[in-house]
Amino acid sequence: MTTTRENTRIVALIERAERQTPFCDCGEPTAAVAEDRQIWLACTAHPSHSGGTFRRLLATLASTGHTRKLIVEPV
Repeated sequence: MTTTRENTRIVALIERAERQTPFCDCGEPTAAVAEDRQIWLACTAHPSHSGGTFRRLLATLASTGHTRKLIVEPV
């Protein structure tokens, strides 16, 4: 269970990441995305990697060169 202090820290990490990298190199905005108990800063031009293993592999290859940074380890 996360505490108020932990939640505040997570929000601060997200806000800092969004301030430091508001746009991907492709020009699209970035946004915080929760995935598999992690929070990533990702390009909004590409949806999150979901589906089967093959589909995730194809999505990963297609998003090469776009922003995808881990902000928060599993929460």
